[in-house]
Amino acid sequence: MWSIATQKLLDEDGKILANEHRELIRKRVNDLKDEICALHLLHNTIAPINRLPPEILSRILVQSSDECRQDSLSWIQATHTCHHWRMVALDCAALWSDISFVNPAFTKVMLARSKNAPLHVDLRTSYTRTTPVIYEALSEVLDQGSRLRSIAIDNVTNSRRSGRLHLRRFLSKCYTAPILEELRLHTSMDHCLSSTFLRGGSPTLKHLELSGCVISNWNTIPFGTALLTLNLARSRIQVNENLSGSGFISLLQNVPSLENLHVRFLLPRGLYSQSPAAAPFTHSKLRTLELIDYPENIERFLRAVHVPNAENITLDLDDDVTFRYGYPDLTTLFGALQSSWHKVVSAGIGELRVSSDELSYGTPPSHSFWFKFNNPASTASIQSPYTLDLRRVQIANLEAEAVILAAEECWGMLELQVLDLDTDAEMSFSTWEVMWGLPKLQDITTVGPLFDDLFQFLIEEHIYMEEDPGTPISPFPALSSLTVEDAALSPEELYQWEIVFGNRPEHAPNLKVTLSQCSGLTKKMLEDTTALVGPRVEIVWEGQLDSHGGAVAIWDAD
Repeated sequence: MWSIATQKLLDEDGKILANEHRELIRKRVNDLKDEICALHLLHNTIAPINRLPPEILSRILVQSSDECRQDSLSWIQATHTCHHWRMVALDCAALWSDISFVNPAFTKVMLARSKNAPLHVDLRTSYTRTTPVIYEALSEVLDQGSRLRSIAIDNVTNSRRSGRLHLRRFLSKCYTAPILEELRLHTSMDHCLSSTFLRGGSPTLKHLELSGCVISNWNTIPFGTALLTLNLARSRIQVNENLSGSGFISLLQNVPSLENLHVRFLLPRGLYSQSPAAAPFTHSKLRTLELIDYPENIERFLRAVHVPNAENITLDLDDDVTFRYGYPDLTTLFGALQSSWHKVVSAGIGELRVSSDELSYGTPPSHSFWFKFNNPASTASIQSPYTLDLRRVQIANLEAEAVILAAEECWGMLELQVLDLDTDAEMSFSTWEVMWGLPKLQDITTVGPLFDDLFQFLIEEHIYMEEDPGTPISPFPALSSLTVEDAALSPEELYQWEIVFGNRPEHAPNLKVTLSQCSGLTKKMLEDTTALVGPRVEIVWEGQLDSHGGAVAIWDAD
């Protein structure tokens, strides 16, 4: 059954002029299309998802676009779902204010649709070409200085299809940015810090990251009193400008709220003050400090800048330091750290962990050292960690035990409670002698063949104590937990455990020995060793146990 209007047109076939009839039919078809469109719109409008308030749907669209918006424009498909979604999307300025440069022509569309919302700029040359269209789009975006909330430009690429942008003349357009909170510039040997870039001020800037930018003067670095994180980096091979130490101190003085400082190969090489008696600058707000440079540059910084309240300090020694400067003087470096971080270092080392890292095949391994200092605060309720990470120390020229001995010489280890050694390097008796009498060392972990060194030291100490019964203290008097990982255990050595562990003094705590992923262990050896050491020593094999309590992990044939 047709509608009355449609049936009338059908009935008039041949009764009126053809052209007039065709025009009436065309008009009727358009009316029906409008009706269908209105019905589709009503159908979508009453769908449960479209009953959401526009502000909620807008938030869903923004969050769903975050994962892919910088690499593609696939998120645009969500705005074509239906008429209602498109109207909400077009009216949502935040959806368009996270500017993408995947398609420079569309960048301008996003800029227009973002209305007056704060802008977030993310440009990566790894997925785009250097073309006039890119320059034009970037220029229009940076002209909106009053709206810029964040700028992230990655101008480093190895792609033949994309080239580096010449940023200097475009950044110079941005003279002031009153609401800018985050600035990240990653480039390579680029003089992008022009004399006018942000010279009008960026009072709300909180995060500043400059990598590869040519810094001829500390004054070219944009900063504000609200800055919380400062990350300055360049490659080791980049030409070192004559950046003054006094200028760097002035920079730190102008960022009183700074909490995180990361500097890579940009520490001044010269003196921080012409007067040897000049007092060091103290930055009490700094919480995280990471320095990657040659040891002598790090040492000068630590003597000139004191960071009494830092919770984590990372010192990364350059790979070829030994080729440039020879054997680094750790006692001098550790002494400078103690002066800069005196309150923390004086509280004593509670934990020391050493790990070995293979950088690449054919190169000597490096070591990383993790020192956890006791909390210097007087109240026990404050549990914030205070850690020192000493990274990439090559054992080819500086063995792991040299770092341990230097730390003991400079700081002492009377407070040490936990020792974790993961290295294939040998540890001499002189190093174990530093540890054996520590009154609080209660937890030791060795990974790899290092357990052999420890065990042989304990055997030697037992022989010495037998020869001199008047020895006032036994080795490791507070030891209560020993973990041995990835070690090769021989029968001869295991049957000597009675000598080393079975005759512990009465005042010494009971000992738990955990064997994990060790080879050469049989069920019978485990049972025999457990019987030899006596009830005060518990030996745990980390493997599945059967109903009789025997180790059912793979063992050698008896």
